[in-house]
Amino acid sequence: MENTLKAVEKWVKSHPYLKDIAALNTAFEKMLENFNVSADMPDIKHIKEQFIQGTPLLLTDLDLGIDNKAGAVFYEICKKGSESLIAELPEIMQNVLKDLSKLSEDNCIKIIKAVLEGNDTFLKEMAEKTGAAKEYLEYFAWVSIKKALSGVKAEIEEFISENGWQKGICPVCGNHASTAFFKHTKRGRQRFLHCDHCGTEWVYKRIGCPYCDNLDQKKMSIKDSEDEPDMRIDLCHNCNSYLKTYIGEDNNSAGKEGWASIHLDILMEDTGFTSKGSLVKP
Repeated sequence: MENTLKAVEKWVKSHPYLKDIAALNTAFEKMLENFNVSADMPDIKHIKEQFIQGTPLLLTDLDLGIDNKAGAVFYEICKKGSESLIAELPEIMQNVLKDLSKLSEDNCIKIIKAVLEGNDTFLKEMAEKTGAAKEYLEYFAWVSIKKALSGVKAEIEEFISENGWQKGICPVCGNHASTAFFKHTKRGRQRFLHCDHCGTEWVYKRIGCPYCDNLDQKKMSIKDSEDEPDMRIDLCHNCNSYLKTYIGEDNNSAGKEGWASIHLDILMEDTGFTSKGSLVKP
């Protein structure tokens, strides 16, 4: 956790206008620092064929126990929603956490399940019951899922690497990639995609749109920002989407996180291009 907090602190130092949104991320890191829970890791080989055919891990027959484990994390957040730690957060988020304190652990588990299954009807019912917007329920659910998966992250990433996932959707949860970044590996400087929802990162081809699989460079372009030398925006004119890409040299930089470049999302408003994988939107 220490490295994560240092990366966030470093990024905010050069981007002070992101202080509030960064506080949201660091608050949950601190809140869950000593809460030890991890998804199960059964023998993963039996779902290899499903995975190779394009099914993300959480949508295969693999039972990670994620509903209960992430539900326990969600409930822990709800229980700590009245503690002094949340005083660091914007007032609107403090109020949301107070609303979530009404949730039972059983409801937290059901919300996790509904998010993973795309059950909007149930999520809307819970939003009405708690007073917290559906988008916030989804946000906290994904924070919880990410935490629950962190204990088996190494095993999952090894499986992904061994089986050569090359799709634009996340190999774990199936959501669209939110950002991209470059990292030096044994194979040179490779492009990786990042999932805002569950935190998974995976290798992707250097050229191509992860949203529509467009490989025609004539239908792609790059938008640079003079104020953001370590970031660029990759545009696809085939599906009118954009992908924020961290091009700096710091492999531990917070720049690869979607929230860290939300100012670029604002820059792209009214351009006709859309971003498809962000968990946090301006």
